[in-house]
Amino acid sequence: MFDFSSLNIVKNTNDFFIGIRKSKLEDNFEFCLPNGFDNFPEGDFDAVRNLFFKMYRTFRKFEADNLDKKRFNINKPDFQQEQDQTTLSSGGVKIQTEEGDVCVLYSKIKMIERVLEAYDELAINSVQKKVRRSEDIEYSQIHKYLDRAIYLKDNLNNDVIYVEAMDLPRSTVRYESTDLVNLYCYILDEIIEQLNSDVPDNIKARSQDIRFLAQRFKEDYLTSNQSIFGKDTFEETISILKETLDNIDKNTYYKDADYWGIYEAIEIFLYGEINPEQGDGEFWGVHGFSLIWEDMCNTYFFKEHREEICYADTDIPLKGYQNSKREGEDKNRVGNRKANGGTAYWNQWVYCKTLRISKNSGKVAEKAEKFEWDELFCIEFDLNERIGNLSSRSNEIEKQSKIKILRRFIRPDLVLEAKATTVDYNFKEGKTIKIIDYKDLPLEFYKNKLLPPKSAKKYRDDLVKQLTYEYALQKKHNISANEFFIPYYYDVVPSDPLGELEPDMNLKGITVFRANFSLIQTIYLEDNL
Repeated sequence: MFDFSSLNIVKNTNDFFIGIRKSKLEDNFEFCLPNGFDNFPEGDFDAVRNLFFKMYRTFRKFEADNLDKKRFNINKPDFQQEQDQTTLSSGGVKIQTEEGDVCVLYSKIKMIERVLEAYDELAINSVQKKVRRSEDIEYSQIHKYLDRAIYLKDNLNNDVIYVEAMDLPRSTVRYESTDLVNLYCYILDEIIEQLNSDVPDNIKARSQDIRFLAQRFKEDYLTSNQSIFGKDTFEETISILKETLDNIDKNTYYKDADYWGIYEAIEIFLYGEINPEQGDGEFWGVHGFSLIWEDMCNTYFFKEHREEICYADTDIPLKGYQNSKREGEDKNRVGNRKANGGTAYWNQWVYCKTLRISKNSGKVAEKAEKFEWDELFCIEFDLNERIGNLSSRSNEIEKQSKIKILRRFIRPDLVLEAKATTVDYNFKEGKTIKIIDYKDLPLEFYKNKLLPPKSAKKYRDDLVKQLTYEYALQKKHNISANEFFIPYYYDVVPSDPLGELEPDMNLKGITVFRANFSLIQTIYLEDNL
C-alpha cells in the first residue's frame, strides 16, 4: 500500500492527469492533484490520505454511474471520432468526447479492490472451519497417529506414547497468529473507515461482524493507537501485518481456494504497487477530469438548487429521484427530454422545464407560446441565402418554401433562475437567469495573456460559446450573470461555502467563479452512503 508521506505532490499538470503514477524522474510515486489546488498543503499526511480516498470514491462512483449506461457507447470504427465513445483498453476504460478530450479510467488500485472483492461470507466461514494442526488431543482418534507418535518410558519404566499434534477440524477464529480471517477483517475494517463506509452492500451489511473480528486481531498484535493509515504508525503496522501473514502461511496445514483467495488479497494489499508489467497500467487515475467535474457540479445543483434549474445538459442519477419520463433503472436519472440534435449513437437526455413566453411584450398570458428551454439554443444557417441566424425556437423553420437549413444545437451546462420578478414570470417576459458553464481549468488559464496556440484557441472558443448562450437567452430573459465555474481548493472556507468570484476579472462580460471543490465533492459522494 502507498505510504502517503512519500508521495510527491504535483499541481497543475500539463497533461491534465489526476491520480497516482510512477515518477518519470525518480524511483517513487507522484500524486497529481486536480486543477485549482494551488493552496493544498504539501507534506500533510492526513490531507493527502483523505484526498486520495475521496478521489478513489469519486472515480468509482463516476464509473458505476456511467459505464453501463447509454451515455457512453461501445466504440465502433464507423463513428470513431463522431461522438463520445467508450473503448476498453488494457486495465481500464477509455472515453473520448466530442471535443477530442480523453477521460481514462485506466487502472484500479488492486491493493484496495482485491480486499473488497475477496469478502465472501461463505468463503470466510469455510476458512474458519478448516482442518489444521491442533495441540488438542482427540483420544478416540489416537490410533490414527501411531506413526507420528514418540515412544517414551515414564518414571515407573512403563511405555508411553506421546502425540505432539493432531489434524482436527476446529475454528481458527482465535487469538492466535494463525488467524487469517482476523487479519483480513482488520485490513478490511481499516479500508471501510477510510472510505467512510462507501463500500459494496454485502460488506456494509456485515460491517459490525467485520469490526468485531478486526478488534480481536488488534487486541493481540497492535497497540490502541496503531493504524495502517496513521501518519506515525504506518510503517510499523505494515511490518507487523507482513510478519503475521508469513506466520499464518507457515502454520496453516490445509490450504484451498477459499484460503488462497483471502491470502492473496492480503498479500497484494501489503506488498502491491502499480506495476505496468503485471497489467496494472502505468497509473491509477483519470486523464481529462472535465467529465467527472461536470457530474460533480450537476449533482450539487440538483441536490441544493433543484427548483431553480431551468435547463441542465446532464442525465446524472440521483438517489431517491423519481422521473416520470423514464422507466426501469433509468427512473432515478434527471434527464426528462431527449436532447435536440442527438444521433443514433449519442442519444443523451437533458433536463429542462417548460415555460411560456409571449411573442411581444405586453401580450396576455393566453397568447403566450409554450417552449421547452432547450428550444432556445439553436443556430440556423440558410444554404440558399447564405445567412446565419440565431433562432429562438428550433421548430419554427420556414415550411412554405423548400429551403435548406443547417442547424446546430448549442448546449450550456446549466441555466438557473436567479431571481423572480414581480410579474407572473411563467407567462411573461422578464425572468432573470444565470448561465453557468463548468470548466476544468486552473485560474491561471484565464489570467495568462500569453497562452500557447492550442490553449489560446480553446480560450477564444469558450468565450464565443458562452457569449452565444447569452445572446440566445437575452432575447427573452434578463441575464444576471454569465459564469465559468472552475474547481478551487480553499484552505479556509469562504463566507459563501460554495465559493467566490475571482475579483477584478471580466472576460467580455463573463465572470470566473472559484467553486469549492471539497464541498461539491462531499455532496457528490453522499448518494453512496
